[in-house]
Amino acid sequence: MDLGLQGKVAIVSGGSKGIGRAIATMLAGEGASVMIAARSQGPLDEAAAALQEIAPGRVAAVAADMTDPAGVAGVVAATRATFGPVSIAVSNVIGHVIDSKKEGDGPGAGNFASMPSPEYRREFQHLFVSAWALAHECLPDMQAQGWGRICNIGSGVAREPATELPHVLPNVVRPAVAGMYRIMAARLAGDGITVNNILTGSILTERNLSYWTWLANQTGSTFEEVTATFHGRIPVRRQGDPKEMASLVTFLCSQQARHITGQSIPVEGGSSRHI
Repeated sequence: MDLGLQGKVAIVSGGSKGIGRAIATMLAGEGASVMIAARSQGPLDEAAAALQEIAPGRVAAVAADMTDPAGVAGVVAATRATFGPVSIAVSNVIGHVIDSKKEGDGPGAGNFASMPSPEYRREFQHLFVSAWALAHECLPDMQAQGWGRICNIGSGVAREPATELPHVLPNVVRPAVAGMYRIMAARLAGDGITVNNILTGSILTERNLSYWTWLANQTGSTFEEVTATFHGRIPVRRQGDPKEMASLVTFLCSQQARHITGQSIPVEGGSSRHI
């Protein structure tokens, strides 16, 4: 199937690792020029070098804080200068931090009773403002082209709060992002721009492995006990692969998906109880 991505220009935040890198790889493989952005220069350089082998001359990287609107504006400007007007924007910013050495500064995990109010503001900045800023900066290019694709890598807690886990921050903020995307989809459909939100489940990434290790320490369990418990609740009995996420996002960014917008699509192995 020709996805119609040849010559399109994409920005993928969080593009140096995990889901973001898988998405950038697949978009580049389909013919798009891709700018990857993340905070740390080292992983970005390594990812960009690997992507250049797939798409020579069509991949670039820039280090930036994608939770800061000024940082986002800089990434969009760099993308225009390198490849031209932006046609695809994939927002992929983590919320609460599990391992600050790997993920940088950010709000931590916790529950309602223990979470101080400033952490709610920080989570809102990480998850909501980052998604808003990337869409806001890219919209003029997309509207001028009469074509655009906006995707957010969200979480299943946007639809069903994970009350059994210390996830009060994403439980509260992720639904707000999904709501914003639904409004954007309705307003932008006439401009040829689709807007979709991905409800991520348990995906096998470095961050997810860090999370299970952290949760095992918090609960006094072993890594094997924790993962067996939670993965046993997934009907397909395994974690997802980042490439599976990337396949969906790449299709949603394609010409073939022009009638799909305003959706929050779960990728969680059937664990959602929603109809």
